[in-house]
Amino acid sequence: MLDIKQKQEIEVLRNALKDEIAKRSLAEMTIPNHICVNNLKSKLERLNGIEESLEISKYKVVFIGTVGAGKTTAICHLFNLIGEFKVSKTVSGKTKTITETQELLSTGAGRTTICEVIIKPDVKTSIEIEPYPIDKMESLINEFCGSFSDGDEPSAEEAISEEIKRAVRNITNYRIETKTFTDGDRKQVRVDTAKEALKELGLDGFKQKAIENSGLERRVDTKIEFDSQKDEKTWIKETFRAVNQCEIMTFALPKRIYVHVSENVLKGSDMAQFEAIVDTKGVDENPIRKDLHKYITSKDTICLFTTTFNDAPETNIRELMKYYLTSKSKDFHHRFATFVMPRKEEPEKENGGDGTWETGVDVKKEVIQSVFKGLNLEFFPENVLFYDSLRYYQKGRLDSEYTEEDIQEDKNRCISDIRSTIERREQTLANEIDGIRESFERIKSGESLTEIEIQLIATAIQKIKALRDLKLRLPSFVYESFISEYVLYYRNNYPAWNTKHAIHKRFGFYDMRNIDIYYDAKVVAEGRDEDEMLKKFTKEVKQEVELILDDLKTVNEDLETLIPELRRRFETYYDNFIQKVGSAIENYLYQIKLAPQDIDSDFWKALLDEKGKLRARNETYTDNVCLTLQRELENDNEDSPNLNVFLQEKTEELWKKVVNNTLSFFGEE
Repeated sequence: MLDIKQKQEIEVLRNALKDEIAKRSLAEMTIPNHICVNNLKSKLERLNGIEESLEISKYKVVFIGTVGAGKTTAICHLFNLIGEFKVSKTVSGKTKTITETQELLSTGAGRTTICEVIIKPDVKTSIEIEPYPIDKMESLINEFCGSFSDGDEPSAEEAISEEIKRAVRNITNYRIETKTFTDGDRKQVRVDTAKEALKELGLDGFKQKAIENSGLERRVDTKIEFDSQKDEKTWIKETFRAVNQCEIMTFALPKRIYVHVSENVLKGSDMAQFEAIVDTKGVDENPIRKDLHKYITSKDTICLFTTTFNDAPETNIRELMKYYLTSKSKDFHHRFATFVMPRKEEPEKENGGDGTWETGVDVKKEVIQSVFKGLNLEFFPENVLFYDSLRYYQKGRLDSEYTEEDIQEDKNRCISDIRSTIERREQTLANEIDGIRESFERIKSGESLTEIEIQLIATAIQKIKALRDLKLRLPSFVYESFISEYVLYYRNNYPAWNTKHAIHKRFGFYDMRNIDIYYDAKVVAEGRDEDEMLKKFTKEVKQEVELILDDLKTVNEDLETLIPELRRRFETYYDNFIQKVGSAIENYLYQIKLAPQDIDSDFWKALLDEKGKLRARNETYTDNVCLTLQRELENDNEDSPNLNVFLQEKTEELWKKVVNNTLSFFGEE
């Protein structure tokens, strides 16, 4: 957050830049003057962007990680969302009551939260949801019912996740129950009431009864407040569990849960220094998701990419970070941190360590840095954080070797490390302001360019112009692999047949799993790193432009000051070009190529009809739907050209704009 003095200094610099731009704009607009004016305009724009970032008073801290890695557990311990609870334990046939430390947002052993959870410090404790609409819930209930009539396919994983299935069972009142039978020997048997209902009512009757049981019309409540009738932490734990598992009859299935927590609960956690803590839905087969994009690209967010210790950085998290960090102009590395979650004694056992936790952590930090370096990714070494939330516990109770002070000290250290990530970002931005100021002073005191130097600039302009037509640099065949790459991505990311069928029923989306096949096309078109698709086959021509600009820096001292700003602008133009092509692909698929998104579409009907279809020997569901998708994308007509052709046309069109924007820096139209 900027103080008054910093604001004043920025305002003085901003006015000075504006004045110099105005003065130079009145002079004859020669090539050198164009370069100076555009350089100053770029600096002014960047200064305003930096000021906006430095004005952020509180950041959201967003935890992004794989399913079941311990993300929620770490959040709960770090921010004091834990409590002491009495539980019954049976050992050697004897039951006794003991006290355990448990997480308030826990949903049971091995279980995960049903959706994204946003935790905010507040005056009063409450839990609020953003619900799924009734039509989405009806569709999910019908899918749940239909899953019992699909039969057993050993190759198919469940399209509906276990946590969603558990919630639907509670909504429809079709749970798995334990029943006691006394015919002969007394025995207890687990009975699936959903399967019993299917046998009794048939599929249509089962679906109808499930909808009736759900009482969707009465599930209109979205908020419940702490009523002081019981201990506050107990209330949070019980209410969150009930909301997460859809046990409250007036609450719908949550798309997002907001947990507002009072200072009474948060004391000692220092959460109030952050805008919110976000526990995102766990990453699975497809780590590059649209719901994560909004956080990752937001200036007021610090992204903590969680990973287990032994696999750090985990493959899925590595792929996600790599996709964003290849955009050099976006400064993602300022806001990214790797959040490593060791489990007991893993650091002590790290190869190359000396048996201590501290050395093991240092060794692992070097390993992580070498991974990023090997991937050619910019990443602050200090932004690798470690926190073992259960380090001081044994079986849910404080280890006798440690004290509460040890736990609090470790929490304070970790929160301080997170805060330091923000401070490093702020210091980097502040340093950039100093750089703008120094460069501005050099520009003001610079001397005129000689005729020879101006001629060298003119030559560079002609070289850049020669790169404007991408057709002359990239043959058409480089685009021809896109459809195949996209279909392969679809096949591999969603391997289960019933996951694909669930996507087809929703015409390319599956909200419960954060699946969006149109956004997937954007990701594939752009390239998940510098060695794939658009990023790969435009890399060489991009580097040629960069080399031309770098060569200009050696012409004289003034250009050494002016050209780096253009180089930075070009990186921004290029990164925006990649994203715009990707977005054009996403929109083209949704609005034209795979439209309309309804059952009247021959394409979507063909995909839906594959379920239960009699197939020839050696045919599979997956092969057939992927072939149908590929053929639809390859179809070429006047209204909707082949997807590869569209990619080529859009790439060539938008690349021309990149070059034109770069040339405009020199005053070229």
